[in-house]
Amino acid sequence: MQTKNVFDVIYTHTEGEPLCIIHSGIPYPVNSTVLEKRQFLTEHYDWVRMALMREPRGHNDMFGVFLTPPSSPEYDAGLIYIDGKTYSHMCGHGTIAVAMAMVAYGLVARDPSGTTTIRFETTAGLVVAEVSSDGEQVLHTKFENVPAYVEAQDIEIELPKYGKLKADIVWGGNYFGIIDLCESELRISPENGRELIEMGLLARDQINAQYKIQHPTQAHITDLNFITFWHQPSIEGAMYKNVHVFSAGQLDRSPGGTGTSAMMAMFEARGKMGLHQPIRSEGLLGSGTFEGCLLGEVDLNGKRGVRPTVKGTASVLGTARWEINRDDPVGAGFIVR
Repeated sequence: MQTKNVFDVIYTHTEGEPLCIIHSGIPYPVNSTVLEKRQFLTEHYDWVRMALMREPRGHNDMFGVFLTPPSSPEYDAGLIYIDGKTYSHMCGHGTIAVAMAMVAYGLVARDPSGTTTIRFETTAGLVVAEVSSDGEQVLHTKFENVPAYVEAQDIEIELPKYGKLKADIVWGGNYFGIIDLCESELRISPENGRELIEMGLLARDQINAQYKIQHPTQAHITDLNFITFWHQPSIEGAMYKNVHVFSAGQLDRSPGGTGTSAMMAMFEARGKMGLHQPIRSEGLLGSGTFEGCLLGEVDLNGKRGVRPTVKGTASVLGTARWEINRDDPVGAGFIVR
């Protein structure tokens, strides 16, 4: 009889964006850093990523995270973010969700004060989450992200039907190509999903062809995977509405946590918001907002950065125990476009 590999997961969503939290079944090397764990996963367990992110267990827009043991007492846990195509350095909607799930399911000791602090090791750097709870109810997460900064401004691109536009490259835990649609006819809505994907992938190709990235303090970060389109909000009190296109054409349903960090850095650099000024960001579905703020400045090896915080709420959808038979070619994961 074929031996099955078993993995326990928790499913959540944050303003509609899913997260599959894989919290058992992986024998990570003892005392390995989060980068070493990611390399271990790519070499030995990438089949788990594909089996859980893709059909029949997942879908084209599934997002996930390997919740790992910490590498040192400095951290409480590690986070390695994934989708059906690749790995991401950080994820804000995921950090909101996984932190709340850890408190709700007792994966971390709940602080009796009502605020539980969790220090996460990510491949982007240290991320510190504060989970608020009231009795048994877990309310929300506020996290301080890795420092954000503007890498480049006004890179020219050209999109079919929409003409010439300009993009800023901004780091917010991932690199984003941010494109202003305020004067464009292209609108951010689920009904325009296919066109947003097509335009986003075209924009990413053009930006990557023109500009080569190197993070100022993280030698392993050299990739731009996300395109952000934004325009005026539809929710009262929000500063903007945006959507993030990434990987193989996935659309973030939420306002985006690393995206909110990047957007705030972009706005602050252009004089459209200040430090210590709370803002609200709206996502693709228009279902709710994240709250962001910039706490101050920081030096990133000669580049000026800012310290972003993001606050939001996630919901637990359920749990699962997946059995993966590696001799099952269909169960190994597939994508239909």
